[in-house]
Amino acid sequence: MERLAALQEYLREEARYDLGRDDFAVLFTLGLFGTLTVSVIGFFYLRWSQITAIICVFIGFLRWRHVSIKREQYPPQRGRRWISDDGNTSVPDTSRLPAVYFFYVLGSGGHTTEMLDIIRQKFRPQTNQHRRYLVTIGDQDSLNRVARLEVLIHNACPNDTHGTLDSFQVPRARRVHQPFWTAPFTCVLTAFYCINALTREPEVRPRTRHGKQFKYPHVIVTNGPATGFVVCAVAHMLKIFYLVPDNRLKMVYVESWARSRTLSLTGRLFWWTNIADMFCVQHDELARRTKGAVYLPAPALRGSG
Repeated sequence: MERLAALQEYLREEARYDLGRDDFAVLFTLGLFGTLTVSVIGFFYLRWSQITAIICVFIGFLRWRHVSIKREQYPPQRGRRWISDDGNTSVPDTSRLPAVYFFYVLGSGGHTTEMLDIIRQKFRPQTNQHRRYLVTIGDQDSLNRVARLEVLIHNACPNDTHGTLDSFQVPRARRVHQPFWTAPFTCVLTAFYCINALTREPEVRPRTRHGKQFKYPHVIVTNGPATGFVVCAVAHMLKIFYLVPDNRLKMVYVESWARSRTLSLTGRLFWWTNIADMFCVQHDELARRTKGAVYLPAPALRGSG
């Protein structure tokens, strides 16, 4: 109980949403604002033909970078890709790497339950691992659930092989029953905070000891909340503009267990934009309907027990 209370207090105190010493988000936003300002000024001074040419070049650049990033992924197979449903799916051994940095996006309620279940079933003890949990501001329930999971991990992993962790808070991208026409405004605010969450180095992994190994997450895992798509869209844009190496911020989307026949809105956004490095579904029927999806049966995802 003492360890649980200590972890809950730690997560509350370490649930960052300020900019801190890492001002990457500020510089990025200022650069974006400057670009928009120049664009507006140019709109009044340039000819329509010049404006059209600039827009076409910009769109072409975005498209070229998107294709370049996607080419670096593991070559996709035709049809469905299967993982054994006998519960014996292997977890890659990353213990010899200099750093392993996971970024978990927690929604609320069922989304949080599923995500923490995935972590619990597939956790591999190793000292070089850092876990960052992203929650929305005010979601104390998710932080408490994370604390309970981390107590289990700490008790099960001797000699500090449980790694390190921290948490980050961002505004909710879209609240329940929020009008769709207002969602873009809240998503922009969420995106600003996400830049900070994705690029701010963990204070428990200082650069003086680890260099830049923990500067950016290696893998982002999300399973359905709208905030997860905003996080991954920001991550993709950071790579498109060469602000983050292409081998970081790999995205894994796991469609909710509740979606057995059709994709959720977040799932459709991931599928339409094709920004996820791995797109997973948990039902056979949905796998048959979703081209290129990775089918993860429940036993394979959650363990045989």
